[in-house]
Amino acid sequence: MLPQTEFSELVPSQTNSASPCGETHQQGAVTVSILRTLPELESIRNTWTRWQRHPNSDIDFYLKVLAMRPGSRPHVIVLYRDGRPEAMLIGRVCDEQIECRIGYKVLWRPRKRHLTFIYSGQLGNFSSENCKVFIQEIKDSLRRDEAVVAWLHFIREGSPLCELAQHASSPFCRDYSPSVQVHRSTTLQDSVEAFYQVLSPKVRKNQKWQARKILEHFGGNVTIRCFRENIELDCMFRDVEEVAKKTYQRGMGVGFQSNQEMREHFELQAGNGWLRAYVLYLESTPAAFWIGDVYQQTFYSHFMGYDPVFAKHSPGMYLIMQTVESFCAEGKVRQIDWGLGDAQYKDVLGTSEWMEASFYLFAPTVSGLTLNLLRTPAALVDDLAKSALAHSSLLSRIKKSWRGSLRKGNG
Repeated sequence: MLPQTEFSELVPSQTNSASPCGETHQQGAVTVSILRTLPELESIRNTWTRWQRHPNSDIDFYLKVLAMRPGSRPHVIVLYRDGRPEAMLIGRVCDEQIECRIGYKVLWRPRKRHLTFIYSGQLGNFSSENCKVFIQEIKDSLRRDEAVVAWLHFIREGSPLCELAQHASSPFCRDYSPSVQVHRSTTLQDSVEAFYQVLSPKVRKNQKWQARKILEHFGGNVTIRCFRENIELDCMFRDVEEVAKKTYQRGMGVGFQSNQEMREHFELQAGNGWLRAYVLYLESTPAAFWIGDVYQQTFYSHFMGYDPVFAKHSPGMYLIMQTVESFCAEGKVRQIDWGLGDAQYKDVLGTSEWMEASFYLFAPTVSGLTLNLLRTPAALVDDLAKSALAHSSLLSRIKKSWRGSLRKGNG
């Protein structure tokens, strides 16, 4: 499990507390502010900075993403108790697509006004009492027609916010098919030897054998480069794109994209000293990449891929193992956050796992109800199909076949 911080460490002292700003009103025993402008966000910066624990909800990264999305605006709910900020829920309002799909087939992507609450955007004390306030504020915003739909982006199952979000809306506004994903992390050891001892004997033997084989096959002409600085981004984009364009993720329109928005993301990450982009070269040819952030002693994995030409050599796994070894040797990274989704390497290397779910809350308006009516049947069919295939052991084979066809389509 990722390290947890006691709430008492996060609450600023009375002398440093921010005064309520933005639209402010009472909800029971607490004062609630909704921040919708950049100056209002700056009024809470000191508290936000003290509470942030994830690169996605870092205030400067949030502001950068906001600036890159034309027509978007902040929507940050701050809860005060006794004049002191106690918790905040970080969101934004913008026009976004909501996908209606069955399997990998997208049926339609209506573009609607979203109230999106970002991943890891829950800062401060998210007690059951406080979560009830936040859910009520979201419902009130939807009733005011600030958005057609609200989206709570992957919150931990079993948490008060998740439990309340499941039953927050009326039957006509509820999400009947929330997206649920496994999330894994790895706690690193103090040495490379100690790290390998945590792995099963079979995994330990296979990884060391694969490492020897790849070195023997390429005559030792195997190198890994870590890109960290803005001055290196041109080279990094060129070499990563050589691999990324051949992956199944590219066929699905996800993963690493060589575009201006991603370039600006990496410029911010590099400028803050977070960026770690690892590229494996086999005989000077880019063969695999692994890109993430180092933030408060945790490496957050974002993008990964390999060239299928080298598939028999397991270049992606070799790159992962060599990079993890470097983390253990340096001692500056204590945790790897593998992110959402299942994969064999995450299952093998993960030391902790939990489930996270995304929920939609639809506005009680004609637009909101229509959107829910369009999405729900397709989502339920998709759920039933996945469940049936999983029970018949066909799901993994279908995914493998589909990904193979996507790779060929990019070749």
